[in-house]
Amino acid sequence: MSLEDLIDNTRTNKNTLHSYLSTYETLFKSKKETATKILEIGIYNGGSIKLWKDYFINAKIYSLDINNSDEKTKQYLNNSNIILYTPFDAYNTDVFNNLFVNSPDTEKFDIIIDDGPHTIGTMITFIKLYSQLLKDDGILIIEDVQSIEWINTLNDAVPDDLKNNVSVYDLRSNKGRYDDILFVINKSI
Repeated sequence: MSLEDLIDNTRTNKNTLHSYLSTYETLFKSKKETATKILEIGIYNGGSIKLWKDYFINAKIYSLDINNSDEKTKQYLNNSNIILYTPFDAYNTDVFNNLFVNSPDTEKFDIIIDDGPHTIGTMITFIKLYSQLLKDDGILIIEDVQSIEWINTLNDAVPDDLKNNVSVYDLRSNKGRYDDILFVINKSI
């Protein structure tokens, strides 16, 4: 099944306010059955977390949010292949080290998505911290870049060995949203 077939548009804005789904379908198609670890920062109502669980049939889905998930969301995401970390600040170096660097689980991630507070500071921190956790063919994505002018600043934060793997998907014309921009580091290209 495709992402379009699986999405619950009442629980995520990735296909309603934003137009990310067709881009994600292209980026993720080759990993659908092979991905084993996916991480998304920002849970909201849990819709995208469940979407990833349903799409990546062999993956564990990790999710972080600074806010505690409500009981309805926790129940919605109650699955042995979903690991919720709440309330944790994903951009705090100590939290990052405790959850990922010093963890007994050293397997890297196939896909890491930042759908957090959408500030330039957290996006820069996300690139610097989480790009280290990507598999050799991994994909790192920042959603909802607030201004096209931020792209150069984000590019500057990318480690030198990954600069040739950067792509920007400017989808603003699709739905007329100023922040319909994806910043992607795709190590498989």
